[in-house]
Amino acid sequence: MNETVEERYGVYGNPRRNMIRTAELWTSYLGHEITAHDVAMCMILLKASRASVAHHPDNYEDIRGYSEIAEGLGDRRGQH
Repeated sequence: MNETVEERYGVYGNPRRNMIRTAELWTSYLGHEITAHDVAMCMILLKASRASVAHHPDNYEDIRGYSEIAEGLGDRRGQH
């Protein structure tokens, strides 16, 4: 677990559970299934978008963290 993920684990809890919970909320809001892997990948895209506008080290740290989480989740399309 990289330093960013480990640090945030203490604040937000288990990253896998966090991505699953977010996927459930996004699925409900959007009306179609979103997986935990989708959430992690979309968060990477959000951080990349922010990084394209302004350089802030947090964006790159978070991209690394979300990438690690996505890798750990695997490409589990259709699964929570």
